[in-house]
Amino acid sequence: MRRILMVSHCILNPYSKAVGLLREEKVKAARKIIKALLDDLETGIIQLPCPELLYKGLDRKPASRESYDKPEFRHICRSIAEQAVEIAVKYEHRGVGIVAYLGVEGSPSCGVEWTHFKIEKPDRGRGVFTEILCETMSKAGIKISLLGLPEKEKYGSLEELLRKLKALR
Repeated sequence: MRRILMVSHCILNPYSKAVGLLREEKVKAARKIIKALLDDLETGIIQLPCPELLYKGLDRKPASRESYDKPEFRHICRSIAEQAVEIAVKYEHRGVGIVAYLGVEGSPSCGVEWTHFKIEKPDRGRGVFTEILCETMSKAGIKISLLGLPEKEKYGSLEELLRKLKALR
């Protein structure tokens, strides 16, 4: 069955991360998942724009969910989410389902199960963009799975994510 995953921008382009967050282990984790997706001939990938990059640019410092949870940032996130819904509807009309969103665990914007409400430590919760994407998809009647790339072991294992990806249909 043909399917499409929507992915956070930095999974395909690590150079969009906040200053100081580009690390070899993070790039290797993302590349392992992307390679598995590219090897699956039934899976397409849509790279969503990075809301943090659009809001603060490439030279931004790492920040917390709290610092991004502002009306202007939410507006950017809503705009991206609305575009994602438009794309999903078009693909569904062609018989190709958008089956999941792959975010980045620990991200204040794209965290799925883990985010940084405060800069000091991660907590359970969704990032601002993930929250808005879920709301927007739900309002449009689109059901997708939410998966998070664990760039660090404390957020989960790559093997578990690979199993979840293979199980998607």
